Amino acid sequence: MRVNRIFGKNKVLRYFAGAGVFYCVAHTIARHVGELVICSGPSMHPTIHDGDLVLAERLSVNTGNIHRGDIVGCLSPHEPEQLLCKRVVAKEADSVDSPLLPNSRVPRGHVFLQGDNPMASTDSRHFGPVPLGLVQIRLSLRIWPVSRFGWLSDHWFWETEEDVKRNSSGDAPKSKFYPRN
Repeated sequence: MRVNRIFGKNKVLRYFAGAGVFYCVAHTIARHVGELVICSGPSMHPTIHDGDLVLAERLSVNTGNIHRGDIVGCLSPHEPEQLLCKRVVAKEADSVDSPLLPNSRVPRGHVFLQGDNPMASTDSRHFGPVPLGLVQIRLSLRIWPVSRFGWLSDHWFWETEEDVKRNSSGDAPKSKFYPRN
């Protein structure tokens, strides 16, 4: 009669090697490509609700392809351990009118962020323009709840700013800064 060991040397080594490779691949994808995030809080209501599961991608951020109207996740300027979810309403050199920057322009290397629910949002109107270095992810696709499944933006991460301007240059203004119904 032959006895097979359950935890033989080769099986254990293969298991740990496979687990190690899986971890490395998963970590690389989460760090450089994208991840799933659960949103909480009322600041982006009605676009994103508390508890929505959203696919967040890093390719746009890593390539500097952030556009007006994108919903991004950025580190809070006041609480760096907290990730905020806000919409880009102005980029560098765009004019903004807020209590901190009355009739001014967004500085170079910064974006002006605002929540879709201004009454419940602490955003650039309170802490000023956000350095692009604090922007971590771009929220692109709502996955849960299934009844609200869909893209959160009008364009794709590989489009340039000129592509976005060309596609939205119609007579009727497209709503890039406000929630779509």
